[in-house]
Amino acid sequence: MKQALLVVDVQNYFINKYTQPVPAKIKKLLEDNHFSVVIFSQFINSPQSQFVKQQNFTGCMRPPYSDIVDDLKLWLKKDNVFTKETYSVFSNSNFEKYLEKNKIEELTICGLDTDFCVLADCFNAFDKGYKVSVVADCCGSFTSGDEGHQNALKIISDFGTII
Repeated sequence: MKQALLVVDVQNYFINKYTQPVPAKIKKLLEDNHFSVVIFSQFINSPQSQFVKQQNFTGCMRPPYSDIVDDLKLWLKKDNVFTKETYSVFSNSNFEKYLEKNKIEELTICGLDTDFCVLADCFNAFDKGYKVSVVADCCGSFTSGDEGHQNALKIISDFGTII
C-alpha cells in the first residue's frame, strides 16, 4: 500500500503558544522516516473565501504569514504544495490528481489545526477511500490548544489510526 505524508497548513500565521513545537516535531519525523511521497497543503485566504464572507477573517492572505515555516522548506518541491482557501486540501482538484498519479492509497496526516483542517482532511480522505493515520504529536490546535487537539483525535480514532 503506497503511503504519503500530508503536512497540513504548517504556516507562519498558525504558529502560537499552542503550536510552536509542531514544526520541529514534523522536521524530525521527516528526517527519521522515509516517506516516498511528502505533500503539503497551504491555506491562502482570499476575499472570496467563506472565512472572509461569513466570519470576517482576513488573516493569512499573503507572505510571510501564508508561507510554510522555514523548518520544512527543505521538503518543498515545485509539485508537492497544494493551496486552498477552505478547510480541506481536497477542494483543490489537482491534489486528488496528484494522489492518483502517485498511486497513493494511504495518507499519514500531521499539521495544523487538528480540530479544523486536519480533521477535515481526515474526513475527506476516509470518504474517498484512503486509509487514514494521524501522527498525534505532530499536530496541534492554534485555536483551542490541547483540548481541541485531543477532541479531534478522539473523533479521528473512530475511523483512522492515531500514531
